[in-house]
Amino acid sequence: MSARATPLACALALGWLAIGAAAIQQPTFRAGVRTVGVYATVSDRDGHLVADLPQDAFRILDDGRPTPITVFSNDVQKITVAVMLDMSDSITARVIRVRDATELFIEAIAPGDRVRIGTFGWEVAISPLLTDDKTVLYRVLHEELWPGGGTPLWRALLAAMTSLRSEAGRRVVLVLTDGIDADATVVSGARPTAADVKQRAVREGFMVYAIGMEPPPVAGAASGAYIGGLSDEIVKVVEETGGGHFALAREADLGDTFARVAEELRHQYLIGFSPAALDGRTHKLELQVTRPGCTARGRKSYVAEAER
Repeated sequence: MSARATPLACALALGWLAIGAAAIQQPTFRAGVRTVGVYATVSDRDGHLVADLPQDAFRILDDGRPTPITVFSNDVQKITVAVMLDMSDSITARVIRVRDATELFIEAIAPGDRVRIGTFGWEVAISPLLTDDKTVLYRVLHEELWPGGGTPLWRALLAAMTSLRSEAGRRVVLVLTDGIDADATVVSGARPTAADVKQRAVREGFMVYAIGMEPPPVAGAASGAYIGGLSDEIVKVVEETGGGHFALAREADLGDTFARVAEELRHQYLIGFSPAALDGRTHKLELQVTRPGCTARGRKSYVAEAER
């Protein structure tokens, strides 16, 4: 068996979902929006999370107009997340580091949280297991990471959304990558784009987090010219959905970053409101917090789809 065929063959043998380009771009049914949920992360001037604010510390503007908050919770939020790990050629020497850092994320989950793990390189493959069983998740990390290939970033993010589309509540895609999209397995006309990812994330209410690893040095490149593996495109997707992005230098501690993401996800505020009209339009959102020295981060838009 060739090296190129091994990851996909092993993934299929272990029951993984190998996601093709056609499958990830199929439209999905979605009921009308009666309550729009905004998951908010609040931090102080020093970057510390602030998790004890009352409802009256928040304001939501829908297309610039204040709208009443009808749902509010600052309780610890359960996590439903697809963790997508870049396994492209440049990761080969760092697979153990990636695995060990992801284990710290798994260690941080609590009973009732649900995680599934996927990879992208030669193929995009996602475990069918969405679980809080840490033993199962550790097994996936230790037995089912197969490095090699390109970086089909956008295809991987769409596949992750597809894997969570039937889940209720907050749905998160957490991606670790060391480069921009480089999908050599799809013909140019069928290759998904950052715009496709952002459009679907907004329409279906996904939150995207991204951790960028600085790629290995390239001969002739200026020292320090590239910190982290995040392009402007992925940063814009993340910011539109209210997630977080972390660009790391080559020797930075991945484990600390995964732990930070887990902490953020567990201490986000749930804020809901009822849209004035289900008009099928994309509406701009602005989340404001009145506590001095605090900033809030949340989704920046939503689609007010009519009920079907």
